Amino acid sequence: MRKEGATYPMIVEKLGVSKWACIQYLKNVEVENSYVEEEWKEVEDEAERVLAEHGFEDILNLNKISPTPYWDYYAKKDGERWLIDVTINRHKGVDQKIARMTEGCCGAILLKKKEEEKWEFFEIGIRQAW
Repeated sequence: MRKEGATYPMIVEKLGVSKWACIQYLKNVEVENSYVEEEWKEVEDEAERVLAEHGFEDILNLNKISPTPYWDYYAKKDGERWLIDVTINRHKGVDQKIARMTEGCCGAILLKKKEEEKWEFFEIGIRQAW
C-alpha cells in the first residue's frame, strides 16, 4: 500500500494497525506513485481561481518561483498582503508556518475538503503578549 502512495493514516485505518507500527515498518519503503501528491497539485492549481473569486488580487503562485512546504500563494485583498498555504490535509500543523510568517503579511490555510467539494479559509494569527 505504501509503495502505491497510501499515507500512514490510510494504512492505519484500513489495516487496523498503530501509527507507530506504520512508521517503524514502512519508514524505508520508497513511494513509487503518490496519488496524494497528484491530488495536492490539482488542488493547488484550482486554488488560484478560488482566491480570485473571493476578492484576492495580484495572486502569485510561489511554487513557480521556489517550492517550499510553508506557503503556496502570495496575494492581496483589501489592502492586506497574504501568505497562503493550500492543502487537503485536515491535520496541517501551523507551528512551522507561524515561525515563517513575514512581517506585514497575514497568514492563512486554504483547505479543500475533497469529499464535500468545499473550500475553507483559516487565518493564522499570533500576537505578542509581552
